[in-house]
Amino acid sequence: MTKLQIALTDQEAANLNLQAFKMGYSLTRFVKFLIGQVAFKAVENIPVYPMSPKLLKISEAAWQEHQAGKTIKVNSVADYLKQQDGN
Repeated sequence: MTKLQIALTDQEAANLNLQAFKMGYSLTRFVKFLIGQVAFKAVENIPVYPMSPKLLKISEAAWQEHQAGKTIKVNSVADYLKQQDGN
């Protein structure tokens, strides 16, 4: 958990307290609500691109290989390439 401390002017605090009161929230809970709304909108606006049919087929085959235990864990590409050069 991250703690956040902010300084508000008297007018800002009064405005936020009024809005919080209308919703039945404490000031702290209302500010958390506002931050949550902004964070949700940011995530909501991340573009999602559909996979091409070819890439979808390749990824499904790779997932099946992984499920069948045919994959290995690689910590870094450099280590993997060194290992391949040695074989």
